[in-house]
Order: sequence, then structure tokens, then C-alpha cells
Amino acid sequence: MEVFTIFLSSLITILSPIGFVVDTVVANRLRSQVSSVEELAVRIDNTPSYQAVSGKIDRVRIASRGIEIIDNLRIDTFDLETDPIDIDINKAQEVADIKSIQSSLNKPFQGAFRLVIEEDDLNSALEAYSIREQLQGLIDTILPPEAPRFKILKLQINFMPENRLALEIELEQEALEGEEPNQLDIAAEVAFDIEQGKKIKLTDLTAIINDRKLSSRFANIILAGISERLTLDIFADQGFLVRILQVNLNDETLDIAAFFRLSPSEE
Repeated sequence: MEVFTIFLSSLITILSPIGFVVDTVVANRLRSQVSSVEELAVRIDNTPSYQAVSGKIDRVRIASRGIEIIDNLRIDTFDLETDPIDIDINKAQEVADIKSIQSSLNKPFQGAFRLVIEEDDLNSALEAYSIREQLQGLIDTILPPEAPRFKILKLQINFMPENRLALEIELEQEALEGEEPNQLDIAAEVAFDIEQGKKIKLTDLTAIINDRKLSSRFANIILAGISERLTLDIFADQGFLVRILQVNLNDETLDIAAFFRLSPSEE
């Protein structure tokens, strides 16, 4: 959701004080808000142009290549197109977070986006300390409190046809004082599907852990525990809806098309 916060805050910041908006100004503002971007084009359609004075914009289109919205994660393609935008200029003077953005909306901010991530870029990101730490936290929350803790030593993902992923994982179990840590070497394959546009369901897990095949019973337990958390409804409490329209996965890229809507805050 960070990308939509960056975009809307950039647009509102420029729109509210001067009463009009210029494509290049918004593009420059967006460049300053992301870690890096190789190519960025912004087009804002407004007829008549003076309606921006009242905070109304017909459509915004953004096309970017090689953008890092999150540090160390390069996104090959991020394209976005909005429906008409209606902002309350009087409430848009101080935009600091998603709640203040919502309070400035007269109508839902919605549209569609396309996201393309390359396998090499994803694996480079998985080697970065900042992202590795976030994944470490995710593992710690998935495991029950009484379970031993594991540290990620290696994580690599290989894209496969028919919405399948191959994973190579090395984990090190925390050891008690005076003991040698145990290491888990995991080679796994898993398929995924999108249910109702919002839930990522993992299926058909096969895994070998330290040269031993994981039983189907434990595989199903793991899949159920992870899949339960892989839902886009986690943003619903913030008034933000995302629905995946299409997913294409091949040997090199993951290509996602989705719809989004950010609702105004309830007074």
C-alpha cells in the first residue's frame, strides 16, 4: 500500500497550495519519494483544466520501469491508471499518513495497476538485510510460541510455469548454550492460486528437508498455516481494497494485474 500513499500524498501536496497540477511536477515529486527509478512518465488528464482548482482530476496515468518503492526491491514494471479523483482542498493542507489522505477524499480513490517482478531482482532483494529481517519476523509469527526459533541463512526462489515456485531455504535453529546449532536444508516446490481475487492459496507442496521427504500430512499443515495469512483483506481495516485480476508466471517474471480502491474516512 506504500506506493498509493506516496502517489496520493505527492498529488495532494502539489494540488492543494497552487490549485493546478502539472505532469512533470508530479513526476519529479514521485521521484523524490521513492528509493530510485530508471524511467518514469506521468500523464494527467483534465477537461476543463481549471477544475483542478476544486481538487478534481479526470484521470492519472503512471508508467515506470526499474522502480524501487521498497529499498532493495527492484520492480521491473509498475503502471497505474486511476478513475476520476475528487479531493477536498480544504482538508488537504497537511498530508502525513493514510488517515489524513482518506480525510481529504470526497470520493473513493480507485483504479488499476500492473506489477512485473523479475526473478533475478526478487532473489537480489532476498539477500538484502532489511528484507531478510522482515521475512525473519514473518517466520517468527507463523511459528507457535513454544516452537524453536530459526534464523534464515539462505532463501532463493525460482519461478516455474503454471503458477509454481521452487524454493531453496537454509535455516539455522537457535541452540542452547554449549550446543551446536542444527541446520535445516530445504528444497521445496509449491503451487499457488488466487481465490476471489484476494486470497493466495498455496497447494501441492513437496519438500525435502535434510534429505528426507516431508510427509503429505505435515505439508498440508504447513500450507494451511501459511495460506491463512496470505489474504489482501489485511488492509480492509484501513479502508483499502485490493483485488487481483490476473496473474501470469513464467520462468523469468511474475506479472500481476489488480484493481484498488481507497475509501474516504467516515466522519
